[in-house]
Amino acid sequence: MNNLKTKLLSGEIVYGTWCSMSSPSLVNALGFSGLDYCVLDLEHGMSNFETLENMVRSAEVTNMTPIIRTSNSDKQHILKCLETGINNILIPNISTLEQAEEVVKYCRYQPEGSRGISPYTRCHGFDDTNLKNSTKELNEEMLVGVLVEGIEGLKNLDLISKVQGLDLIYLGLFDVCQSLGLPGQIDHPKVRDKLDDYNIIIKNNKKFSGCMSNTYENANLLKDLNYNFIAFLNDGVAVKNYFTNFLDYIKSK
Repeated sequence: MNNLKTKLLSGEIVYGTWCSMSSPSLVNALGFSGLDYCVLDLEHGMSNFETLENMVRSAEVTNMTPIIRTSNSDKQHILKCLETGINNILIPNISTLEQAEEVVKYCRYQPEGSRGISPYTRCHGFDDTNLKNSTKELNEEMLVGVLVEGIEGLKNLDLISKVQGLDLIYLGLFDVCQSLGLPGQIDHPKVRDKLDDYNIIIKNNKKFSGCMSNTYENANLLKDLNYNFIAFLNDGVAVKNYFTNFLDYIKSK
């Protein structure tokens, strides 16, 4: 069962973080924090696939859902990510309807998609005797998300949101600022209003909405706007900030 998808379908807001450090142990520690999910970042992180698969396992044993943010939208790259055993994926740099339709198909088996199949992976329990049921179950449990980034993507948000089989639309917060001519000004009232507008578009098309936050206040704003999927910071900055704050405190006494 896809716990994250179940929570979203029940109306829960889910909270997580990004992981760009190549550390299964750090993922494991994050899982014990109570976070709903972690996004294992292949676009900006340095993990290889062997490490990535171990990071997936490290999340799973704590009941924190692992999601992989792919480095690109290439079909074979997406397949390799899915073969780690995940059933939640985020694909970056989606800006058109056609791109969104294409990547959704890459993530599901026939007849719903065009995902390549090998029974001898974690996804199928390394077994070829129950493929009919396992492919059907994996199609049903799969949560496909896209990162809509750039001004073109935001202009096409309504069209992208209509794609059948797409579950989650994650907005690039700094792209929203840029589209308004307010680079980096994530607390600006116009940014808040635009986030609200975009959320309405996404929800009207019966998709889950996601965005990042880098402060408690910004996370609370997204909660107030009824975003479903809220990501707070990432692992590297969280560790850095924790000890920076400690040193600031202890050296001031």
